Amino acid sequence: MKGELNSAINETLSELNPVTLHYFESCVSCGLCTPHCPYIAAGPEYEPVNKAEELRKLWRKRVTAVGYALGSIVNAGYPKGEDDLKRMTYMAYRCVNCGNCLNTCPFGIYSGELIRILRGFLSSIGRAPTILKRLSEIESGDISGHGAVMDLWNSTVEKVRGGIGKELPLDREGAEILYLPTFIEAILTPETIISTSKILDALGINWTLPSRPLGFEFGIGSFIGDKESERRALERVNSYVKRIGAKKVILSHGGTTYEEMRFQMPFLIGEKVNYEILHIAEYLYELYRAGKFRIEAGEAKVAWHDPCKLRNSGVKREPREILKASSKGYRELPKSQGVFSRCCGGGSGVALLSEDLKELRGLLGLSQEVDGWEAEFTRDLMRDYEVVMREKAKEVVQSGAEVVVTGCPTCIFSLNKGSELTGSAFRAVHISHYLLDKIKL
Repeated sequence: MKGELNSAINETLSELNPVTLHYFESCVSCGLCTPHCPYIAAGPEYEPVNKAEELRKLWRKRVTAVGYALGSIVNAGYPKGEDDLKRMTYMAYRCVNCGNCLNTCPFGIYSGELIRILRGFLSSIGRAPTILKRLSEIESGDISGHGAVMDLWNSTVEKVRGGIGKELPLDREGAEILYLPTFIEAILTPETIISTSKILDALGINWTLPSRPLGFEFGIGSFIGDKESERRALERVNSYVKRIGAKKVILSHGGTTYEEMRFQMPFLIGEKVNYEILHIAEYLYELYRAGKFRIEAGEAKVAWHDPCKLRNSGVKREPREILKASSKGYRELPKSQGVFSRCCGGGSGVALLSEDLKELRGLLGLSQEVDGWEAEFTRDLMRDYEVVMREKAKEVVQSGAEVVVTGCPTCIFSLNKGSELTGSAFRAVHISHYLLDKIKL
């Protein structure tokens, strides 16, 4: 294992740059980030500082003289056995990269970025969850080459066609708008794809839809630090968009997909894109402000849940303005003020490990059961995930909301699961699905 370990540590050093060096050196363990981390509810050991420290131990041992000389005395060292690997893996996967640690830190330290790098290290030594590793491997190629994947996609496309009531504008070159749903949405929230397509068609927009899935989440390799898979997936998406020639790409996935395409893609593929990338909430807000449609107001008690990646990108006002116009009963969730919101707990691949998603394992040809270190890891992670979902559900109940509207399939899954776990009556839906019968021309 020694050679494998050294190789993995050397690989993590490629991530050490002026920004990550600041994250590495400047933390004073003040703890201001702790209350805003969703997984602190699962245990005090999961505060961001402790999780990021697992990577700092490696780097401190390798790149600092004091770490090399004094080792554990200055909290520097490499994993020595299963207990160390277990602790590191548990720490790395109690983070959803929600960004609240960065938003809180007075020194601008992003512990979530260090934890992302830690996941890459663990993956290099064989500690990536099987399903995330398999998803990353498949997405590095053409996922539509898998028959079961294509069957489900075709089924979703047929439902969209049935909802619209006419032939779909599939792969239409020269379309102004390309609606780009992910395969994960076809599994978790197919109604989102149907509703978004129906809205675009009803508004008379020159739009198109891919006839084949272009990726699971357009960069799912980022969950385990697989940059090559991440790059290939985004190159495939970019090539398709350029072939279509769309001026705007509309996403309904407001999680990792949004962040990868908006901010990571140009760096990973080495090319500046010449099209605009928007979430459907942003795009509908543009049209609403321009008077392209009106919204019929109701009385429902509605709240908006911020997907972390949309919130961190500044997309907060747009969905709220639309929802306020749609309901006289709009209210804010207690933990969604300013740049913060309580995370759903399922981001960065955590939700994809849920037993409720056995269909996904079946589509990938994977066993429904895992063994070895992964069996205990998955069981304990899902236990902690449930703790976070319950905390989020309590927040919704406190607000009095009957419907929680959001813009991410993972958030919808987590919120509805939290409602179920706590015996609550609220339901979570995508903003496209919620607005479908409220948009009037």
